[in-house]
Amino acid sequence: MKAFLDTHAAVFLWEADRHRFGAGALALLEEATLFVSPIVRLELALLHETRKLVPSAAELLSALAAEVGVTESRDRMDEVVREALRLTWARDPFDRMIVATAALHRSPLLTRDERIQEHFKEAVW
Repeated sequence: MKAFLDTHAAVFLWEADRHRFGAGALALLEEATLFVSPIVRLELALLHETRKLVPSAAELLSALAAEVGVTESRDRMDEVVREALRLTWARDPFDRMIVATAALHRSPLLTRDERIQEHFKEAVW
C-alpha cells in the first residue's frame, strides 16, 4: 500500500515527532510505502529560504529516504495539474498539487489540514 505525506507530515516525521500524528496516520506510517509529491520538496525549500525550517529540502528528504524509505513520486506534471484543476475547493496551490498527486495514485494522504480532510476522502490523520 502507498501513502503520501503532506509537507507538515514530512517535517513531523523528520523531527521524529510521532505524538503529533493521529492514530490513522501512525498506522499508515507503519504499514505503507511512503511517498511525497515533488511539490512537497518545493514547499520545504520555501520554508527553508524564509528561515521557518532549518534543514534544506534536500537534507530533510534525504534523511527521510534513508531512515524510513520515503520516495519522491515521479508523476507527469500535466497529469498532476489536470487533477489539481478539479480541486476547486482548495485555494493553496501547494495543497492542490499535493492532494492531486495522492488522488492520481488513489492513495491516502497523511495531513493534519482540516480543509483537506473535509474534502479529500483519502485524507488521514
